[in-house]
Amino acid sequence: MLKAQFKSTESIDLLDGSSISYLLIRKYRRSIGLRITKNGLIVNAPIFVSKNHIKKVIFSKEKWIKSKLNLIKIKVPPFFLRNCHEFNLLGEKVIFKISEGENKIYLKNNSCFISFNDISKEDKLKKYFIDWLKKYALDYFMKRVSFYSKKNNLFPNKVLLSNAKTKWGSCNSKKEVRLNWRLIQSTATIIDYVICHELSHLKFMDHSQQFWSLVGEIFPSYNEAQKQLKLVGFQLYHLD
Repeated sequence: MLKAQFKSTESIDLLDGSSISYLLIRKYRRSIGLRITKNGLIVNAPIFVSKNHIKKVIFSKEKWIKSKLNLIKIKVPPFFLRNCHEFNLLGEKVIFKISEGENKIYLKNNSCFISFNDISKEDKLKKYFIDWLKKYALDYFMKRVSFYSKKNNLFPNKVLLSNAKTKWGSCNSKKEVRLNWRLIQSTATIIDYVICHELSHLKFMDHSQQFWSLVGEIFPSYNEAQKQLKLVGFQLYHLD
C-alpha cells in the first residue's frame, strides 16, 4: 500500500481580505479533507490535485474555518502542571497540589494531589499525570458504557481509549467502541452523549434517520449535548 505524503506550509488570501496559513499534506487519497487543530488549519489533499481546486474548497468552507480558528484563539488556554493551577475533570475545576515524594496521585475535595519522585522533570511529571488521567477516564467510561449497555441491550465487545485528533468516539464492525480520553475533562452529559452515539452504531453503522432515532431514544437530550461539545471541544486538547 502506498503511504507517501508530502507536506508544505501554504497561505491563502480570503474573500474578506484576510489571509490564513495552513499545512498542506498531499497523499494518496480520493478527496480533500479539512480539519482544525490547536495549531491551525490542516488540508489533506490527493497527490495530484491542483492548488486552485484546493483554494476553491477552502473558499467554500471559509465561514466554518474562520469560526473554528477564532474558537481556538479564544477557548484554548495553555496547560501548566503547576501547584495551584487548574484542570477540568468531568466539567469541574480541580486544583493541582504537587509535592516531591513517592509516586502517587489521588483526588480529594476538588484537588488533585500529585506526589512525584522528581518534580523538576516536567515532561516526566506531565506524562505521569496524563497516564493517570487516561486510566481514570477508562474506568469512568467503562462504568457509563455498562450502564447504557444494560439499559438498552447494546453490548460492545471491547471499550478502548482513543487518542484521535478529529473524533470523540468510534465504533467498528468488530463492535469495538473507542472513546477519546480527553472527554474526561468535559461534563458527564457530554460523555454520556458520545457513549450513546457510539453504542447506537452497534445497530446502525451509518448516520441514517434510523440511527438518530435510536440515539434520541437512548439519550433524548442529545441535541443539546452535541451543541455543548461543539462549543467546548477545542478546550479538551490543551493538555496535549
